[in-house]
Amino acid sequence: MPLEPFQKKAGPTRRHYVIGALAIVLVIAGGAVAIVLLEVHHINKFFPKSTLPQAAVKQITPPQPGAPETILVIGSDKRALSSVTADRLSPPRSDTLMLIRMDPDQHQTSVLSIPRDLKVMLTSATGATTTAKINAAYALGGSALTAETIKATMPGILINHIIDIDYAGFRKVIDAIGCVYVYVDRHYFNQNTGTVADDYASINIQAGYQKLCGQTALDYVRYRHTDTDVVRVARQQDFIRQAKQQVGVKNLFDNQDELLGGLRDAVETDIHGSDVLHLIDLALFSLGRPVRQVTFQQTLGPSYVTATPEQISTTENDFLYNNPLTTVKLHSVHTQNATSVGTLGLVATPQTDVGLETQGSVGLPFPLDAPRLRVATATSADLVRAYTLPDEHNTAHQAYVISIARGLLGQYYGIEGTNWMTPPILAGAHQTRTIAGRSYSLYVDGSHLRVVSWRTSQAVYWVNNTLLDSLTNQQMLAIAESAKAIA
Repeated sequence: MPLEPFQKKAGPTRRHYVIGALAIVLVIAGGAVAIVLLEVHHINKFFPKSTLPQAAVKQITPPQPGAPETILVIGSDKRALSSVTADRLSPPRSDTLMLIRMDPDQHQTSVLSIPRDLKVMLTSATGATTTAKINAAYALGGSALTAETIKATMPGILINHIIDIDYAGFRKVIDAIGCVYVYVDRHYFNQNTGTVADDYASINIQAGYQKLCGQTALDYVRYRHTDTDVVRVARQQDFIRQAKQQVGVKNLFDNQDELLGGLRDAVETDIHGSDVLHLIDLALFSLGRPVRQVTFQQTLGPSYVTATPEQISTTENDFLYNNPLTTVKLHSVHTQNATSVGTLGLVATPQTDVGLETQGSVGLPFPLDAPRLRVATATSADLVRAYTLPDEHNTAHQAYVISIARGLLGQYYGIEGTNWMTPPILAGAHQTRTIAGRSYSLYVDGSHLRVVSWRTSQAVYWVNNTLLDSLTNQQMLAIAESAKAIA
């Protein structure tokens, strides 16, 4: 039975808001973005005019009201106060480059992250050209050269607005919107002792679904070792999707002075005055629609990420024109059929990991469901963690996570269970289907299954794909179907 095509959902309309009393601000740093509705007079108070350098404004194509708009968002480290030697000694660079597209004719907000290590040609103010990574453009010429380089590299994309925000602004934005619940795929850890091996920002974030605030959220999205630039970009996009899903209008109105005050000294943008009014229609459409992660087609090399003209063209077309009204074909897998399971690249969960799951189930007030199948390339022992999960009202719930190494650098998938019955990650399922008497909720990103969930009277459970959605749809379903309660 195929997954039904997405249906266009009725989004908010002008009747839901006071016309002319709202505006949109897109804020990002280190890979996190929130679509924020705020009162226009507050926007004008804090951003009465363009704060973007004139050289950068010249790279902008003014948008037509109501037409699609593409916003370049630069997350820079120009004001970062870091204990990391490399950050202190290096000139400021664009730590994150994202293109965000809102189109009234599409059914999503499209987000494209440009790899920071992408090999490009940079042109200096004197006209000299040099080969470099794209994030060096910011060090050489700020937002102006960054925008110019992106336009030269991706000639099919016009930039309608630019937002340049630093880390201080990011921390304040995340705190102002009430922090973000995120499924963390593994244990992120580094203790910086000043040696070459660990000369990265210190971080200690456990695996599992949890609330990330301020500096912790920044550490998570900035993490850039023991995986690849591609995985890092995917982690940032995943944070965006979950942040957008949770941003509520009420807490933004309640904290708009705090939000804008924090941004004023941390953001440079051309968006001001009447520009924000032109974005209202697009904002109303985008609020009720999902964020779609667009994959940048690329080739990983030892020093650079490269992209051929054909790969660039494919990426541009996906970003500008791909509409998720597609049919994703999914078929139930009978997990007792060894031949069927083997053709999917799945094997039985090793007994050593079953033992870890049994230990992890001790003390939980609900059964621990664990998959009896896993991808054949999974490596190392699973991480099984039971923990307390406070909800948005700070009521404590119990939860567990099983983090499984995919066998590919930086990629982990897993299963989560909790007696918090309404975690934000499970809001707005795209499809539901019943297999062998169990009802599943399916969450799709483009053509990929991102999450498969099910529930009992005691708890909710879900299988979470890797950050790169590297498990196939059939593997996701089969793993979910194989989940059994630990006795």
